[in-house]
Amino acid sequence: MPSRLLAALTPSCAVVAIAAAAFAQTPVVTFAGETMRLRSATVAAGTTATWNVTMTMEDDNANAALGTSFRRWWHAQLGSLVPGQTLQITIANAGYTDIILPVWSLSTNGTTFGDYTRLPTSAVPTLIGSTQHRFTVTVPAGVTAFRLAKYFPYSVTRKDAWLATLNGDPRVRSIVPIGNSVQGRPIHKIEMTDSAVPDAGKQRVWIHSGIHPAETTSYFTLEGFVAWLRSSDPMAAVLLDQALIEIVPMANPDGVFLGNYRTNANSVNLENQWSAPYTSTVPEIIALRTAIEGYMGTVASPASNPIRVLLNLHSSHGVAYPFHFQHVANASWNPTTNNTGVIPLVNQIEGQWIAQFDARSPFVALGTTQSSALTTRPFVESMCHDRWTAVSGWLNAPGLQSPVMAITFEGTYRRGPDTVTWNTEADYRLVGEQMGKALFDHLGLQLTASATTFAGPCQAATLAASLAPQPDGSHVATITVANGPQNGIGLLALGSAQLAVPLPAPWSACTLLTSAEVQAPFALGPTGGASFPILMPALPGLDAWLQVFTFDVSSPVLVLDATNGLRLRNDY
Repeated sequence: MPSRLLAALTPSCAVVAIAAAAFAQTPVVTFAGETMRLRSATVAAGTTATWNVTMTMEDDNANAALGTSFRRWWHAQLGSLVPGQTLQITIANAGYTDIILPVWSLSTNGTTFGDYTRLPTSAVPTLIGSTQHRFTVTVPAGVTAFRLAKYFPYSVTRKDAWLATLNGDPRVRSIVPIGNSVQGRPIHKIEMTDSAVPDAGKQRVWIHSGIHPAETTSYFTLEGFVAWLRSSDPMAAVLLDQALIEIVPMANPDGVFLGNYRTNANSVNLENQWSAPYTSTVPEIIALRTAIEGYMGTVASPASNPIRVLLNLHSSHGVAYPFHFQHVANASWNPTTNNTGVIPLVNQIEGQWIAQFDARSPFVALGTTQSSALTTRPFVESMCHDRWTAVSGWLNAPGLQSPVMAITFEGTYRRGPDTVTWNTEADYRLVGEQMGKALFDHLGLQLTASATTFAGPCQAATLAASLAPQPDGSHVATITVANGPQNGIGLLALGSAQLAVPLPAPWSACTLLTSAEVQAPFALGPTGGASFPILMPALPGLDAWLQVFTFDVSSPVLVLDATNGLRLRNDY
């Protein structure tokens, strides 16, 4: 064969060889790992270098008595892959119909896997009928295996590793088990506060996630909230000064480990247990109920620092953006004859919380609040309302307590804050930070600052300031100078320390009151006054000392006057 002809054919032969190798090696599907769940999987040859993979979904715990809504989680591993293979994947027997771009975690050795990311947008599934989702992926270069899931998974192992990173943080007062699951896994609770500040007067916040184990946006939200509490944000520091934060990061660890969507190891939907929490024998509910009861006390004898805010974190199918369930107001609420909804005060406070969260989070603000009548009282919110808030003696004498603002917040699996790209773990960690700032607002906290005058003016000119708080915790100080020379010149002196040093001659009768690292000239008006803003950033411990010097430029001899001093400081 002529060499030129051989050269021309060689690339084609190589492509055929690669395709043949890709076709010859059959992918293997496994689903025995933590958080993984399928009923079965089949792999069949398709066209050249293409494999048809069908993964059939399973009910929680393989319990056929459960309904469709318990077939909403799938997670599996595909191995023995060849780069360039095309996999047409069908998710069969699905219990959801909304379109969700799945996630994958890639491996080059079949043992170590990277972080989960969304599949390429070319793999957005197509709904076939009402129970099948179909999409196609190509095995990337160098990849021999990947894990594939409906949405970003979260495991017991990951939770435990995350808890280990909190040990030794002074803002973490304790990490303790409040009980154990059916299979004996600990249900941890974290308490965070500033222990240097006495607990008396602190407001208690309770947050739990993972009642429904595979509703994983709840875990990312909570991780983001804790990361914010541990940050240098002064709002986080003030919240920890003024609050006791109780966090249950995974209320249903068995369900997580087993790859369930909504139930525990005994196929119990924990959320429904709240309709009769004090007769429930489910260990996860007993653990949560007992801890909440301990913090609340009774109407006749409220505990110190009872829970003021309770946030129940979930994820929801069939909805585009994060949202809350606000409970319907019932002005005639009665515990036995008319116990749907909540008393109007609770509905009002919930509305305030939702507005505050929306104001802090553009992502959350995209959602539409849904109503809940609590007809069968199936949620923890109804327990808080019916056992404490709505009972005579809690809000009024002798309890004189605040209502419990207990509410469910739902993340979603679809688009992110930009409404275009698919949401990520990072999006919900940011929601957790924003949730913290909304708590700061809801509890009526402020980053306070002060403006105080000291010493007196040399002659007549005076210096004063008014402060206006800003949403980011900073303050705008409006500086006012009065009684200076008409159309004169002012010089602002700003320093980090207070002084009391006479000025040099011929102005030695006046005193320099600040270290004056910064000087800025400005014009005085026809009345000898001026007004201008200074931004005080939200920096803990910020402390500045100000003074103004005025100069009468109309006099043949430069006449200097010095105002009183002014101290601007952040009170945190």
